[in-house]
Amino acid sequence: MNKSHVFLIFSFFVFQFTLTTSFAQDKFTVIKVSGNIVIQSTGSVLNIGTAFSQNEDLLFKNVASRAAVINPQRGRFLLTSDNLSEFKDSKSNFLPSSGKVSARGGGAILNTNDLKNYFEGNYVIFDKIKIKISPAAYPMDEKKYFYIRYSYKNETINKKLVYISDTLIITKNELLTVDGKQIPNPEITEMKLMYMEEGEKYVSTPICVFTPVFPDLDQLKEEVKIIIDQMKNKTYNEKLCETSSYINEFYGKPEENNLKDWLKDNFNLKP
Repeated sequence: MNKSHVFLIFSFFVFQFTLTTSFAQDKFTVIKVSGNIVIQSTGSVLNIGTAFSQNEDLLFKNVASRAAVINPQRGRFLLTSDNLSEFKDSKSNFLPSSGKVSARGGGAILNTNDLKNYFEGNYVIFDKIKIKISPAAYPMDEKKYFYIRYSYKNETINKKLVYISDTLIITKNELLTVDGKQIPNPEITEMKLMYMEEGEKYVSTPICVFTPVFPDLDQLKEEVKIIIDQMKNKTYNEKLCETSSYINEFYGKPEENNLKDWLKDNFNLKP
């Protein structure tokens, strides 16, 4: 084999490598779709796991449609009809990691304002949440305890919450069990956190109102798997931050320790 043949073979492999690398950098995978988005060239509908090129022409069947997409090198992007041109033209990375988990912290809660801030907005509940509360602010015993109130089928439901020492525990299955049966596909838009003090009189104090979010955990697992697979060369903290940010955008703010436990149980993801 002469030098010219060697050079041609080498050039071919370099070209193939460059083409493959360029294609990989250009390829995005769908994490989640809300609404209806279609790839114009094929007529295919974007679904979870769909891979497509950044320069594809996409048709948004309604204005509210959006899709979370991710690329191993470029990062994650929330695609809408308003930013499609920006997405197609951009050569820079999207959504650089902030290095901060978008979650509710698990530290001690000192007062009523802390509790309100902790629960405010969309409150994501996986299976079980543990919340440390300052005993000086809210002591918990047989006669002093927290409970959650919500309405179901025009009936007021009061659920006393379990505690261990200074730790309040919210368990999804117990919270959503009414008359011995669990509520299927709960669509409860409002819950109230209450604090009860029993004595000569029963004093019930409203703490805050929040919107509970109970994700379909099988579906969420599929979505998060795509994020983790696409970030396989990233650090634990980067995967945690990205997953937390994604859940915050599409569902609500999760509790940090609850999220860490869920990721460990489902993906063996740990520091």
